[in-house]
Amino acid sequence: MIFPIVRGAAAMFVGYGVIVLITSLGFNGVLSGSPLYGDSPLLMAAGMLVAVIAGLVVGYTARVIGPGRALLNASLVLVPLVGDTIYVLFFFKRSTAPFLFDALAAATLMGSTAGGGLLTELSCGRRRIRA
Repeated sequence: MIFPIVRGAAAMFVGYGVIVLITSLGFNGVLSGSPLYGDSPLLMAAGMLVAVIAGLVVGYTARVIGPGRALLNASLVLVPLVGDTIYVLFFFKRSTAPFLFDALAAATLMGSTAGGGLLTELSCGRRRIRA
């Protein structure tokens, strides 16, 4: 009984770590850390693509690590992600973008994370994914 709980917690924390890793590499490495708001539409689309890819990869990663359904495991990753989003939106005041821009960017990442879990669940069903 304790092992599924440990796997669920591992899926949550490892999934969040993967989000941090991919978004950090994408925004700071590939997009050179420049602010996206007010820049070219191509750069803004690239930033959105980073968030979507990170979310989809995390949805799959959480399914591989966690027990049971992929959507549930991906939803577990949303717990620390919501906390991080609240901190960034309300307490971290380095952003020059409007609140709605940052909120929609966070919603894109969260929706992609849940979507990654859902796509994994629909494509693989209930069978166990071998990593």
